[in-house]
Amino acid sequence: MKCRALGNTGVNVSELGLGTAFMSGQGQPGVNECIALAVDRGINYFDTAAAYGKGKDERMLGEALRGRREKVFLATKVGGVEDPGGHRKVNSLMRQFEESLGRLQTDYVDLIQLHEADQRKWWSDDPVPEEIAISHGGPLIRDEEEYDFPAAPCLEFLRIAKKQGRARFIGITGKDARRLARIVSATELDSMMVAHQYNPIYRNATRFLFPLTEKEGVGVVGGAMFMKGWLAVARSEWRDHLPEWMDESFHRAYCKYLDIQVSSGLELPELTLRWLLPEQRLKCIVTGFKNPHEIDLNIDAVERGPLPTDLQSDIDAIGIIHPLLYQGRTTI
Repeated sequence: MKCRALGNTGVNVSELGLGTAFMSGQGQPGVNECIALAVDRGINYFDTAAAYGKGKDERMLGEALRGRREKVFLATKVGGVEDPGGHRKVNSLMRQFEESLGRLQTDYVDLIQLHEADQRKWWSDDPVPEEIAISHGGPLIRDEEEYDFPAAPCLEFLRIAKKQGRARFIGITGKDARRLARIVSATELDSMMVAHQYNPIYRNATRFLFPLTEKEGVGVVGGAMFMKGWLAVARSEWRDHLPEWMDESFHRAYCKYLDIQVSSGLELPELTLRWLLPEQRLKCIVTGFKNPHEIDLNIDAVERGPLPTDLQSDIDAIGIIHPLLYQGRTTI
């Protein structure tokens, strides 16, 4: 497994990482087996969050990493704080983080991040409904508003966690490359995770985010790289029966990608993973897992290296700069 330097952190992370959301259905023995396999095959980046399974995923990952903690780069996230207004309170965020450390069976993480930092609630004192406050979703930051990003309580929390040694590095996550770029340009971060913004269909990160993170030395990790599974298991029925949210631009790009996959003879997950590899500004590709065999297949794909040049170029040509319509967003 090859590694890449994570921004200016001085740390090298594996090209393929493992995300723990939705893993709990395997039970603890299954998770233990998967984590052991991943570590043995060279994966060192592990991503989780307090919100995943309401802490269950962190607890299961902590158990699976017993005896392996020092071999891995461990990243988690705060968000979905349950006390009213907790997302705007340093003490509430610290309390949630301490609970995460307990579940993970460690006294520090390598990276602590804000979960969905492109959400407005992190940066504004305006009250939000409880269901938004305790989730890791909600309305995005507004273009017409100015925010004092560095002075926000959530940034103060990150700085304190790093100063105290409970986190080696600090960062953010989100699904909107342009809005995330606003935060990166206004703050001092070590790393970040961006989801749904760079893949064979979506290229928003290449326009709005990657040039900035490269300039600032911020390491970028990709999450949800199979885009809700659609880039791992073909939704062939969409060729003739479009979901309500889908427009012609997305439909055209997705169908072209399926055509390329058929002509390539490669399995869809391998095609997706290997297309991602040449983008050097993306330091780690994080995927989920259902079983050990799936992990083995993804590692094997990445170890085969980038696609042939002509196949890479064919996929390069179909990408779009586009809003996440399937999440109800109508603007980039």
